[in-house]
Amino acid sequence: MARTAAPDGRDRILDVAARLFYEQGIRAVGMKQIVDEAGTGKSLLYGHFATKDELVEAYLRRSAARLGRSAARAQQAAGDDPGERIVALVTDAGHRILRPGGRGCPFRNYLVEFPDAGDEPDTGTGPAAVARRTLGESRAVVERLARELAGPAGGAVLAEQIALILDGLFARASYRDRGDDEPPVGAVLAAVELTRTLVAQHRAPGDAPAGG
Repeated sequence: MARTAAPDGRDRILDVAARLFYEQGIRAVGMKQIVDEAGTGKSLLYGHFATKDELVEAYLRRSAARLGRSAARAQQAAGDDPGERIVALVTDAGHRILRPGGRGCPFRNYLVEFPDAGDEPDTGTGPAAVARRTLGESRAVVERLARELAGPAGGAVLAEQIALILDGLFARASYRDRGDDEPPVGAVLAAVELTRTLVAQHRAPGDAPAGG
């Protein structure tokens, strides 16, 4: 009977792989490096993840779950006003890239590393599907909030503006020099301030947020 891989071994492997993939890029990290840094045998790694793609998918799925929890907390704290919720989402993105080792968005980073993955048929599984679905769901939240704030036409414009801010913010984090320990605080502050300005421009006259 084949031996079942221990669950704690899976978590340890995934922890190490997630850190390496995020810090160094997926193409640059080999399975041997993961085995060496996790201190596990090759058989244990392949007992949990038969291929590198399976490991990358698990990394992106875990990143998506964490993103969902973080974004939900940010929106809940912002209250019911759609404009404040949009600002909260951009602020939350800024907080995530300001953490030590912040290298941008793992889903955008994946699709930049594997540009052809965006053209593959969506089977619902695999790293590309997870990356595209997560970004699509995040974009849908922004579009919904923008429509609630500014109506269909204005909301479409605002959603595109916010998407450009987020893309620029994550790009600013992803191309930091490897030896640069200074987080892009200025970029985050500018992104949040620009978001507030755009939200204010799209509000109906007299439609101030509660407490504003």
